[in-house]
Amino acid sequence: MYNIPLRRRSLLRGWAIAIAAIAALVATLVIWGNQMRSQETQDRAAMANTKIVYVADPVQKLVKRTDGSYYRATTASEYSPDISYDYTTVQDQDVVVPGTVTTQEQRPTGFLWYQKTFDNDITVRLIDPHEADQTPRVERLRCTVEPVDASKPSYTGDPHARGWLKIGPDQEGTDAGSLSGLFSNGGQQLCRDRITIFVPDGSIQP
Repeated sequence: MYNIPLRRRSLLRGWAIAIAAIAALVATLVIWGNQMRSQETQDRAAMANTKIVYVADPVQKLVKRTDGSYYRATTASEYSPDISYDYTTVQDQDVVVPGTVTTQEQRPTGFLWYQKTFDNDITVRLIDPHEADQTPRVERLRCTVEPVDASKPSYTGDPHARGWLKIGPDQEGTDAGSLSGLFSNGGQQLCRDRITIFVPDGSIQP
């Protein structure tokens, strides 16, 4: 008979603790959600103030290979869509060196033994007989980013990386409601390097 009030107080105390724990969890989730939305808003503003620009690498002049062609295209495997283009270039002082470009390129990151894979946009183009420059060559335009308004925050990451947010209003990308850095390999690649192999005659290519 005398234990009933004690049990009731113990039960009420347990309910109070449970309600306080739930309230703390809800408050934590609300604060976390607000921080996420605030960060996403900042990321969207930075991406909207960013544009993609292309910077030209030094042109690589091609020389004929021993089989009479200017390049050889090979796939990584029977089931892989990745293509590598091997060629020979002539540099200053007539130094001849081998070169290669590939549709997928691996670049090291800050982590040991870890690499990110980026896609390249590679095309082979026949030199028009009326073009002023008839030199067989490889031209590469590297994509990079710069702010639209230098006084405002902009995207400063690797433009080759994959992200969920668009760069600028007219650039390719996805518009999912997630932060661009939430998934390291999610979304679409923000931009690709443009590589063009100029050759005088396509009939002799392998």
